[in-house]
Amino acid sequence: MRNAKKNTIRIAGREMNIAAVTAEWLTARMRNGHRRIEALGWRKLAAIHHYTRNNKVWDAINREARRCGYTPATILALHLED
Repeated sequence: MRNAKKNTIRIAGREMNIAAVTAEWLTARMRNGHRRIEALGWRKLAAIHHYTRNNKVWDAINREARRCGYTPATILALHLED
């Protein structure tokens, strides 16, 4: 039970999985029609990738790196802050 509580966040009175909310937020379109994952810099995406332990979030960031023509491991390692 303790583990389930750690991986959830309360939004609008409902308990939601943090990783699912993060993946949904990253791939949602903004008012200008662009996805948020396209608007964030690689430093922010590298931090999200490093600190999030979920395959949906990792896959979304890796797909974005490949879409831009980068190798995901290389571009994320270059921009990860220590």
